[in-house]
Amino acid sequence: MKTIMKIEVEETEPASSYIRRVKDVEAASYVNEGTWHYVPKSLWKEKIRDIKKEETTSKSKKKKKSKKKI
Repeated sequence: MKTIMKIEVEETEPASSYIRRVKDVEAASYVNEGTWHYVPKSLWKEKIRDIKKEETTSKSKKKKKSKKKI
């Protein structure tokens, strides 16, 4: 898997539309076309993966199990 980013980015676009994780073969073809370039995986983690985790963790609540008396 490779991380690629569009060369021309509009500010109104969400990060997931211009930063992608794709297979090696797909990444090579996008980069050869000249519209995308390789970027570090850490950029994808910051902009996409971690944002999705924050949204899902804030919604879930943990329930405490009650203790059973014997």
